[in-house]
Amino acid sequence: MLALLLSACGTGNVSSPPKSTATVQIGHDGTMLPGVFKWGADTTGGMPYIVPKDSNNPKADYYGFEVDIATAMSQLMGIQEQPTQITWSNWPQGLASQQFDFFMNGLEITPDNLKSAKFSIPYYVYTQSIVVLSTNTSIHTFNDLAGKTVETGTGYEAQTVMEDYNAKNPNNKINIKVTDTPTPFTDLQSGRVDAMFIDTPIAAWYGANDPSGKFKIVGDPMDAGYYAIGFNPNNPNADKLIGEVNKAIEVMWTNGTLRKIYETGGAYNAGPNGQAVFEKYGMWNNTQACIGNFLPDSPTHVSGCPDLPTASK
Repeated sequence: MLALLLSACGTGNVSSPPKSTATVQIGHDGTMLPGVFKWGADTTGGMPYIVPKDSNNPKADYYGFEVDIATAMSQLMGIQEQPTQITWSNWPQGLASQQFDFFMNGLEITPDNLKSAKFSIPYYVYTQSIVVLSTNTSIHTFNDLAGKTVETGTGYEAQTVMEDYNAKNPNNKINIKVTDTPTPFTDLQSGRVDAMFIDTPIAAWYGANDPSGKFKIVGDPMDAGYYAIGFNPNNPNADKLIGEVNKAIEVMWTNGTLRKIYETGGAYNAGPNGQAVFEKYGMWNNTQACIGNFLPDSPTHVSGCPDLPTASK
């Protein structure tokens, strides 16, 4: 797995998924309401996932790569898509109370999350990264976080990684700070925390690729895993809807839609002088080949990929 992950920082020499021009009919019988799927997300969580429109991006109510995915999926299914706001850490309650058909917002397939949801096939292979101020000279690797105050999102996989480290190193712990709104790194900029340890798409958007130049990513990406769409396991229509969504993900993978979103998609960010600057998501890398292993009809059998977690007891 390491050989594949170490190549994830660049976008060169990445194999493209096979393309298909065949018309595919995808059903939508599993949705709660006819003609629409409601998807849960926390629009306050920040880019590049889903955020409300702003002065730099005024053309649609929301923007971000998961908005792009939902739009493409709804077109394949022949229905409308409707984002539904919920605080990220409350997603299990949102699913259980049927506030939406599914939750799609950087949700990791983890043993704990498998207690509260059934999952689609993955749509993205994520890692975790460290972000510090561009002037920082003391933090270079994950082990350098020991003794430092480090922020991440409430319930994020990064929190679990740091808690596991602390359990193994009780005399040299990371001071973990969690928040439901970790972006746009205001605590790091103000010096209230020493670093952010967070999903690499967030680290890249607000850190390495931020036009202000205030931040940088240090160390290698680590702890690879899968983003997937979470469904209420007690919904009698869950399996039908999962099958329909899985087919949509397979089509988007096969025809190159996912790659196009991750590689060339993006939005406008505020530059150093407040001007609008287009910033690509920049999320395509070699590890995305692993998505092909989970395609329901034509799995690709790529080696060196992260294993799918199983539910914890």
